Amino acid sequence: MTFARPEESGPFRRRLTGLRRIDWGGLPAFGGSIRKVPVLVIHVGIGPAAAERAIRAVLSKGSPRLVIAAGFAGGLDPRLQAGDTITEDFSGPSGTRRRAILSRGDPVETVTEKATVFRETGASVVDMETDAIAGVCGSSGVPLIAVRAVSDTADEALPVPFWTWFDVARQRPRPLALVGHLLRAPSGILPFARFVLRLPRVAASLAQAIEKALRAFDGR
Repeated sequence: MTFARPEESGPFRRRLTGLRRIDWGGLPAFGGSIRKVPVLVIHVGIGPAAAERAIRAVLSKGSPRLVIAAGFAGGLDPRLQAGDTITEDFSGPSGTRRRAILSRGDPVETVTEKATVFRETGASVVDMETDAIAGVCGSSGVPLIAVRAVSDTADEALPVPFWTWFDVARQRPRPLALVGHLLRAPSGILPFARFVLRLPRVAASLAQAIEKALRAFDGR
């Protein structure tokens, strides 16, 4: 299981039995099992470059039966609500089929941007890591399923610009920059608080969807 950040994986990790911290390919990881299926949880970081580096390190240690790329995503389809989930099988060639889960190197932050991307691609949600993970898994012959939960809907702009609050090069938040931004733009404080407070519920929905995807894979 790959997640960008620990905030995304918390509810799923709590479902695991025998949870323990381990090192895997030089990356901090969590091992455990769910319904007697051994599971490895890796936090790959935010963005395609970090995700690609991490999944290459993971697969250099062995070839799993399945990789599930899980995490939050921005909603593009106006019908989706916060906490709704999308699951898509990325194994094998996609051909001309449109993907429900789209990846971009930069966040899609504004309502106008989301509407444009939805109109142009028909994708339901957008993230920053799935395509990078899919490319490595595809070249390695490892099946991949992506599971994404909507953290911000199509009619919501991100309350704080991504590049303001997160340092991708160092893979860590920028709390002082975040506070400074909200002080300069106090109208964003309430939307930001609502966004943060909903994330545990979104992560819980994500955990349920991952377990459902695992059951479906085991039933093949």
